[in-house]
Amino acid sequence: MSSFYADISPQVYEITWQAGHVETVIAHQVAHSSQSIQVSALANGEFATKSEGQQRITFHAEVDGRWTLQLSAVEADIRTIRNVTNGEQLPGGTR
Repeated sequence: MSSFYADISPQVYEITWQAGHVETVIAHQVAHSSQSIQVSALANGEFATKSEGQQRITFHAEVDGRWTLQLSAVEADIRTIRNVTNGEQLPGGTR
């Protein structure tokens, strides 16, 4: 089994929950469901759209050659998400 992400390092994300708890997640991809819309083709060339009800944020990573869901959370439960892979970034882009 070949690995698509073999040469790509995962990113480290710090999640602060609304309750104040802070946790770290390692992932290759972060997806935001509020931007996803289901589109269906109907008769006569019409289209129907439906956005998802509860907005979610998902974190995925390739682990041992398998695409794995690391975390799926309701967007409203998260206060902040920070990419802390390379440490704390200072204003102006220098450390």
